[in-house]
Amino acid sequence: MKLTVNERIADPKFVYYLVSSQSSIEKILRDSEATGVPKTNVAYLKSFPVFLPPLDEQRSISSLLSSLDDKIELNRRINDTLEAMAQAIFRDWFVDFGPTRRKVQGVTDPVTIVGGLVTDPTRAQELADLFPPTLGDDGLPEGWETRVVGDLLEGSIGGDWGSDEPMGQSNHRIAVIRGTDLPSIEEGGTGSVPYRYTALKKAQRRTLRSDDIVIEVSGGSPKQPTGRSMLITQSILDRFDSDVVCASFCRRFRTLSPQVSILLSLHLSVLYAEGGTWKYQNQSTGISNFQTTLFLETERVNWGGELIAGAFESLVRPMIERMRTNENITLGATRDLLLPKLMSGEIRVGEAEEILEAAQ
Repeated sequence: MKLTVNERIADPKFVYYLVSSQSSIEKILRDSEATGVPKTNVAYLKSFPVFLPPLDEQRSISSLLSSLDDKIELNRRINDTLEAMAQAIFRDWFVDFGPTRRKVQGVTDPVTIVGGLVTDPTRAQELADLFPPTLGDDGLPEGWETRVVGDLLEGSIGGDWGSDEPMGQSNHRIAVIRGTDLPSIEEGGTGSVPYRYTALKKAQRRTLRSDDIVIEVSGGSPKQPTGRSMLITQSILDRFDSDVVCASFCRRFRTLSPQVSILLSLHLSVLYAEGGTWKYQNQSTGISNFQTTLFLETERVNWGGELIAGAFESLVRPMIERMRTNENITLGATRDLLLPKLMSGEIRVGEAEEILEAAQ
């Protein structure tokens, strides 16, 4: 359906923000529930009540909200770039064995050996020295090995779902991260993470902490496999005002060390991006489940030792921390606060600009 705004009395962007606001959506849903007929026809929309301030004020409001949306989108693009950079370093070090291969080719400049990751010659030399100069008969850098994922974990446990309301011993409030929430959380938000209630003892066994990895193990489809994962950081946990667990259709991987967490999280991200989790799917009744035991026992990670893992962490963790910062959740929350107040005329643009400035 295409709607054309009368631009003599209304700014198109203002109308877009107005009709897409949560209050407008809720009204449309209420009206639809009352009649049993979806309220998206032209006649209904023509009679939809709206508050229209003067045209100049509308343009100022839409300009402010557009600017805020642009900042949020810019942060998303920065996150995409950082994710691509982290994956590129992982592939170069742990898939293609770039530093060792460049040594085999006779490269001696340390900056070139490490792929230009750092330009300081001293630091580049420190990194280059970590990589052996030859490849073994197995195709790995000399002295490296492969380890199954299970050997890199302290433990693995399924999540919890709890109950809607406190009842009996299930009176401990928890935030429950589902697979569907992972993309929004990675962008700096909270998704639609529900708060639920469970027994304290169950929560204590499953509570997430920094450097845990959450992996989705159920809910895939013929077009989308399970196996999406996310590294938990403290900035993620700080977004919630309760203990945080993963849902019962996810699992928590707790690794042997923070360095292993960074390495394994990138291994999982690249594996999923390249379709590698398809081989661990077990589909029945239209729902795909992840074969966790098979994965832990057979999926292998190239391992060059603690020093290599530590060096990798020193380069990649700052990227991940930047990706997981709360800036976008602050901007998103500010947008959600300002939009209904601006749409209703409760606050003016000048007041909104002061609120936005204070939030940044």
